[in-house]
Amino acid sequence: MAKKVDYPILVRLEDICPTLDRQKFDIFKAFFDETGIKPLLCVIPENRDPKLVKDTVNRDFWKFVRDLKDEGYGIAMHGTYHLATGKSIGLISGDVSTEYAGMSYDSQLKKLREGKHILAQQGLDTEIFAAPNHSYDLNTVRACKKLGINYFSDGMSRKPYMIEGVKFIPVSPSWKHHKKGVLTMCISTNNENLDGRETIFEFLRENLYHVITPEEACRLKPVFYHVARISERMNIKKYNAIRNRARRRNEQ
Repeated sequence: MAKKVDYPILVRLEDICPTLDRQKFDIFKAFFDETGIKPLLCVIPENRDPKLVKDTVNRDFWKFVRDLKDEGYGIAMHGTYHLATGKSIGLISGDVSTEYAGMSYDSQLKKLREGKHILAQQGLDTEIFAAPNHSYDLNTVRACKKLGINYFSDGMSRKPYMIEGVKFIPVSPSWKHHKKGVLTMCISTNNENLDGRETIFEFLRENLYHVITPEEACRLKPVFYHVARISERMNIKKYNAIRNRARRRNEQ
């Protein structure tokens, strides 16, 4: 039986684009319909990442996302192209592939403005941002704030905090190891196998009372950044250890 938790849980779905695996997504959608869960959709304005071509192009993709929004799903801008242009150390990420971190403020502002414009044209303007690979720097935060983005679905603290007037709602790269504080479950429907889905569904059923909507997540009270940073450093270290163990298993 899955363990019960006593903290807010936000469900976040990764890499929403016209070539997502629709069959797998629909399995999750049926579960959310059954339980009443309203996830946060990380929508890529113009996907150029070949690794995310999991199905044929959905010609009705934008209507599909608008319909989900009308049902109460939240919308987050997930990068612009989801295409890494280099590697850089961000505020919480290590030396990883990145779409933004390390670029100048003006370059990031231009790219972010394009992505936000694409979503707005499709009736999906949003104040929430989710950086690919969790890789962003202060220029990313400042450029997003300039464009009216007031929330980041990111950070690894136990509670929300503020940077440059932007509220960070912490994520959980490994939700199975989460102990306390706000829990954002980052789920890639494209990649989950049957066993993985059943584990997620069992956990959410057991803790359904604690699941919140994206709108409720944005209203969570932030703590002082220097307080949040203590738990964030611990969680970054823990996440890196988990990631390194997984990398070693894959190499064996």
